Amino acid sequence: MKNSRFAGLLTVVILLFAVGFWLGKKRQQTTAGKISDRPETSASTAPQAKSHTVAVLNHSPAALLARLFDKLRSGDIAPGELDAFRRELLDADPALAIVTMVKFLATGQDALTGESFIVGKDGELTGTPTMRALMLDLLGRLCKQTRTDEAATVSRALLEKKTSADEWALALRNVAWSTPNDRTFLAAKTRELIHHEPWRQQPSGGYYEAFDVAVYLRDASFVSDFSPLVQGEDKNLQRSAAVALDRLAEMAPLDVMNYLNTNPAELAAKPFLRADYFSKADLTQPPQRAAMETYLARPDVANAEKSKMLAVLTSPGSFASDTLLTTPPPADDEPPQRAASLHQAATDWLKTNRFPTLTKPLLELLSSTAQ
Repeated sequence: MKNSRFAGLLTVVILLFAVGFWLGKKRQQTTAGKISDRPETSASTAPQAKSHTVAVLNHSPAALLARLFDKLRSGDIAPGELDAFRRELLDADPALAIVTMVKFLATGQDALTGESFIVGKDGELTGTPTMRALMLDLLGRLCKQTRTDEAATVSRALLEKKTSADEWALALRNVAWSTPNDRTFLAAKTRELIHHEPWRQQPSGGYYEAFDVAVYLRDASFVSDFSPLVQGEDKNLQRSAAVALDRLAEMAPLDVMNYLNTNPAELAAKPFLRADYFSKADLTQPPQRAAMETYLARPDVANAEKSKMLAVLTSPGSFASDTLLTTPPPADDEPPQRAASLHQAATDWLKTNRFPTLTKPLLELLSSTAQ
């Protein structure tokens, strides 16, 4: 009986021990599950602050140029970006900017900008049709400031091949800024531009603006280069050539009058334009008065042309605009000494009956210049 009780008790103890062991194991598993659900706090799994790093835009001349060129080629250029580029490049380190532009121009690559060829103050462009024209303009401006010759070197090389009239106009300006006394080279290359038939048949903005180089040179022999354009059928070329001749006569009146007197056929088909060019004379200067008297005595010049010249002599017109190289004349009134010289000349000519067929227009000149 005792054995039976002992066996039963032992069985109960074993069962209780088994249940306790099972319950303990369960609690461990539950606890382990709860622990595994907690967020890790180690260095490798701890929450990290969100990154707010902003890429710094490269503003070096090379980076500026590359970004602009990519945008121009993709057509993704926004209003104002070209002007912003001009400002940034001109404000950059000049040496780096110059090297960058020289390298770009050497590649021969190009892209349209959507701008026109527009000359602003002091011959600096405010609009350039192509990327290469933009580079030539800015390169010339920077080298003018730094007094270095990279722009002139690039420009002289460019003028050895026919790229475009716009590029030639800027190259001529750059050479003139760098070596203003190289008149022979500048005159020869300007004539090449004027007479290059493809450019003449389809003139660009730069083609027209390059005429100012002849004015800058004060070379009266360019009259013969502009005369065919003045007498041609292209109205824009007529006007541009006529303006260039007018400003040339204004800058070098004696040379132009002498050239026209010794080349009587020049502008014979445009007599009233020729009269305008003689009206630039300053009769306070004896050589200019002598050239004027030669003109008034010429039998090949009609009285109508001479009368027109005398009528505008007191107030010759002038074209004022921004140009590549020259400075527009001041808009002040005629100095009193000029009016006095005209009055004296008219008095002398009438007194001596020097030009009897011009008595009426001379009397009108005398009246308009009376004090």
